[in-house]
Amino acid sequence: MDENDLKYIEKVLGRKPNHVELAMFENLWSEHCAYRTSKKLLRMFAKTVNEKTNKNIVVGIGDDAAVIRLKDDICLAIAMESHNHPSYIDPYNGAATGVGGIVRDVLSMGAKPIALLDPLRFGDIFGKEGDKVRWLIEGVVKGIGDYGNRIGVPTVGGECEFDSSFDYNNLVNVVCVGLVKENEIITGKAKEAGLSLILVGSTGRDGIGGASFASKDLTEESEEERPSVQVGDAFSEKCLIDAVLEAVKTGKVKAMKDLGAAGLSGASSEMCYGGGVGCELYLENVILREPLTPYEIMVSESQERMLLAVEPGSEDEIIEIFKKYELPASVIGKTIEEKRIIAKYKGEVVVDLPLDLLCEAPLYDREAKEDLKEKEDDKEKIKMPDDLNAVLLKLLESPNICSKEWIYQQYDYEVQIRTVVKPGKDAAVLRINEVYPVGIALTTDCNSRYCKLNPYVGAVNAVAEAVRNLAAVGAEPIAMLDNLNFGNPERPERFWQLAECIKGLADAAEFFEIPVVGGNVSLYNETVIEGKEFPINPTPAIFVLGKVEDVEKVPGVLDNKIKEGDVLIITNETKDEMGGSEYYKVIHNTEDGKVPRVDLEKEKNIYEEVREVVKEGLATEAVDCSRGGLAVALAKMAILNNIGLEVDLTSYNKNNLREDVLLFSETSGRIILAVREENKDKVLSKLTSAYIIGKVGGNKLKIKINGKDIVNLDVKEMKKRYYEAFPKMMGEI
Repeated sequence: MDENDLKYIEKVLGRKPNHVELAMFENLWSEHCAYRTSKKLLRMFAKTVNEKTNKNIVVGIGDDAAVIRLKDDICLAIAMESHNHPSYIDPYNGAATGVGGIVRDVLSMGAKPIALLDPLRFGDIFGKEGDKVRWLIEGVVKGIGDYGNRIGVPTVGGECEFDSSFDYNNLVNVVCVGLVKENEIITGKAKEAGLSLILVGSTGRDGIGGASFASKDLTEESEEERPSVQVGDAFSEKCLIDAVLEAVKTGKVKAMKDLGAAGLSGASSEMCYGGGVGCELYLENVILREPLTPYEIMVSESQERMLLAVEPGSEDEIIEIFKKYELPASVIGKTIEEKRIIAKYKGEVVVDLPLDLLCEAPLYDREAKEDLKEKEDDKEKIKMPDDLNAVLLKLLESPNICSKEWIYQQYDYEVQIRTVVKPGKDAAVLRINEVYPVGIALTTDCNSRYCKLNPYVGAVNAVAEAVRNLAAVGAEPIAMLDNLNFGNPERPERFWQLAECIKGLADAAEFFEIPVVGGNVSLYNETVIEGKEFPINPTPAIFVLGKVEDVEKVPGVLDNKIKEGDVLIITNETKDEMGGSEYYKVIHNTEDGKVPRVDLEKEKNIYEEVREVVKEGLATEAVDCSRGGLAVALAKMAILNNIGLEVDLTSYNKNNLREDVLLFSETSGRIILAVREENKDKVLSKLTSAYIIGKVGGNKLKIKINGKDIVNLDVKEMKKRYYEAFPKMMGEI
C-alpha cells in the first residue's frame, strides 16, 4: 500500500485501518479493481452511447456484464476479462480460471453462457524464449479447452498473435456471451436493506492477493507469486451454472455477483455500494475448505463462488436448490441502510468501513509523453523478391497467419449446437433458437504492431477490422467491449500509448455507431530483468457483437456456397501502406512504413453495402483483407473452400504499386466477395467502391498483372503449408 494512500485512508477514517481492512484496501484500491490510472480516460467511451446507439442497451457499463437486447425479449449478456499475470506464472490454471471467472460474470446477470472467445498473445515462438513460449501455449490452450469443454460452453472464436514483446508477458483475454430473457435479468446491485446475503461455494486459501498481484510488473522473482493464482474446478462451475439459473427462476434473487478480484471483499462491497446500501457480514458462517483467519476469508479468491442477495424468508428455498447440486451455501450476512461494510467474526467486529471510501480510490493523474514509432520505409532497402510464390508460402506459414486449428481443435466449439460458422473464419456465427432465423456474429480484433507504431491509428484499425469481419457475414455491429492490455503506466510513454489507444477506439466506435458497453483494463504487463524493461506492445483488444438477420443467408451456409465460375469482386483500392505489415516483418525484418489509415466515411459505406449484399444471399463467400494483404486473403479463400482462383490485378492496380506492395499491403476497407455470374451486375450496382478481379475455378491460385503470372500456386501445396505450420512450431510434426 502506497504511503500517501495510507495517510489518506487514516485521515478519512480518523484511525489506522486494522490488518484485515488494510488487505481490503490493498486489493480494492489496486489498479485491477479501481482503474485508478484509466478511469478518467475511459470516460471518452461515453460519447459512443447516444440516443441512437442506446436503444438496445438494457444494462450498460458498471455491472459484471453488459446486457444487449437482440430481438423482442431475447437479450445477450456480454463480458470481457483478462487473466494475464496468472497465465504467465501458471498457464493452465491461470487460463482455466480466466474462463471460469468470465462465465460467472455473465451468469451473475441471470444469463445462460452460450459462447466463449479467447484473444491470445504469445512471444516469439522462434526466438530465444521459444521453448517457454511453447510451454505457455500448451498450458493456456489446455486450460481454456478443459474448462470450457467440461462446463459445456463452446469456444467459437478468438485470435492468436505472436510478437517478441510478449516473451515475458503473454496475454490471455476471454469473452463470454450469455442468453437471457429481459424479464429474468439480475444485476449486481442490491438496492434495498434487509436482503439476506447467501454465499455459494467453499472458501480456501488459493488466490489470496490476486488483485494486487495483477497490478504490478512481473520480475525474475514472480514465480514466487504462484500462490496468488487460483485453482479452478470445472465440474463445480457446471453445477453452479445450472443451480444459479434454477435459483433465478424463483424470482427471489434480487442481486448477484461473482466472487472474482478481491473475493468476498470485492463482491459484497461492490454489490452494496452500487445499489446504495451497506452490509453486515458474519464470517463464521462462511463455509471453509480449511481453517482460515478473517483476513483470509475476506480476500481469498477461491473459484466457483457467487454472492446472492435474496428476499428475506426465501433463504431455505434458495439454499435447498444449491444443496441439490451438491454445492455448499450459507447465509453470511444481510444488507443494511447504512452505507458501510461491517464484518464480524464470532461477535467481534473485524471490519467497519464506509463504502464510499473503500470503493472510490483516489484517481491518478499520470504524465504522458509522445512515443510515436511510425516512420517512412526506404524502398531502396526493401528489395523486390525474385519469387513471389515463395514469399506467399512463407507468409502462409508465419505464426500470425497460419491456421490455428491446432488450438481450436482442442475446444468443443459445437456443444449446445448453435454454431453456424465455426472457428477459422473472420467471425463466428451462432443461431439463437429455432423460432427465429436471427443469429449473432462474434469477433475479436487487434494488431498490436500497428498500435506500437501509431497507437491512435492502430486502435482505429482494430475497430474497422472488427466491423469488416462482421460485414463479411452480413452482421450489423450492436455492441463493443474492450480489453486494454498495456505496460507500466507510470512510464509516461506507456501512459501516452494507453490514452491514444482509448481515443482511437472511442472515435472509431462513435463513427461506426457502436456503443462501448464494458471491458477491462490490464496494466503493468511489463517485466524488468537485470534492470532492463520489457513492455508488451500496446494491445487494445476488442470484441464486437453483431446481429445477423438470417443465419441461412451467411456465405457458406446451406446452398450458399462458392463454386466454379463465381466472380471475384474486391471493395476499396490498395495503397502503399506497409508499416507493421506481416510481409515487411517476416520477409524483410522491418516494421517501418506508414500504418494503414482508415477512411472512416468511405469504409462505413463499404461495410453497410457489403452487409446488404450478404443479407440478400448474393455472396457465396466473403473474406476480409487484413494480415498479409490481398494475396493472403485470396490464398485463404482458396484454401478454406478447396478451390482455385484466377485473378488479374492489371486494371485494379490504379496506384501503379510495386507487385509486392500490391499483393501484401494491408490497406483497410477491403473485402473479397465471390458472387454468382448472374448476380454480378446486381452486386456491383450495390457497391460504390468495387472492382472485378477474377473468377473462381481450377485447382491453383493464379494472380496476373500486365499479362505476367506473379503468383501460380497449387491449392494443395498452400493448404499443406497453411495447416501444418502450427503443429510444426509446436514440435508435433
